[in-house]
Amino acid sequence: MEQLSAGLVVYRASRLEALLDPLAQLLETQCPEDTLAPQTVIAAHPGMKHWLFGALARRRGPGGIVANLDIQLPSTWLDHLAETVLGQTAVALQPYRREHLRWRIHELLDTLDADDVRLYLRGDDVARRRFQLADRLARLYTQYLVYRPDWLAAWARGNPPPRDPGLDGGFIAALWRRLRWQVGTPHRGELVARLASMLRHGSAVPGAGEPLHLFGVSHLAPSELELLRAVSLQRTLVLYVPDPCRERWAGLSDERRLLREKVRIDAFAADTEALFLEQEHPLLAQWGRMGQHFM
Repeated sequence: MEQLSAGLVVYRASRLEALLDPLAQLLETQCPEDTLAPQTVIAAHPGMKHWLFGALARRRGPGGIVANLDIQLPSTWLDHLAETVLGQTAVALQPYRREHLRWRIHELLDTLDADDVRLYLRGDDVARRRFQLADRLARLYTQYLVYRPDWLAAWARGNPPPRDPGLDGGFIAALWRRLRWQVGTPHRGELVARLASMLRHGSAVPGAGEPLHLFGVSHLAPSELELLRAVSLQRTLVLYVPDPCRERWAGLSDERRLLREKVRIDAFAADTEALFLEQEHPLLAQWGRMGQHFM
């Protein structure tokens, strides 16, 4: 098989086992130029990593062995890429970790000009309320660092996000400006954006001569997807995406929503009671919402 050129290749299947076939084939046919160099696979999470090692070994038959395969987690790979290109890590930066942010927020709560915050911090249980609010806000900011770095960047400048002009952020935006100024160092979102920009403008991608495999990743933050696009300009990027088939998902719906509608029409009708007693799998229907956009 000819060596793949730079770009993006996507394999989709409703079962993870079906995604092993193209992965195994590419691992066998698209080898690095250096025979001793490991091949890199990014697994969605630790459980996927361990499953993938075992599944690939079982494909080789009894006593099968998988060797010289470097299966990394997304955060590990991202940090390695940032260290190579930027000379610094990008993930889990200590000042922006939840356990550190909560105490900075704890100190700044009294300085906020927000009636909601002042009202919440009244009463006999102020210490507990103060800690819980600080911890909740710290968790919110750590999520924004991954999924909404554009909001944080706009709030740090004192502006609403360009794509969401009505989202001024209120006291959350004001608090973030103080936190960003107090910490004084770039956060994950800023570093990922800088990394993607440098790769788009010619900085070398490590391992550009071999494919990079992403296995079992069902969703990505917009900033991470933009980074992968920048990587694919120089390196073949192969995504193995678990995608529930439409034949299965077309028959699933949120049973609670259907039940509420029937209760509204006639709560004691025979078909309403039958639906209540013979629901399918409401939890599975909820879990599947992230994958249903492929239909």
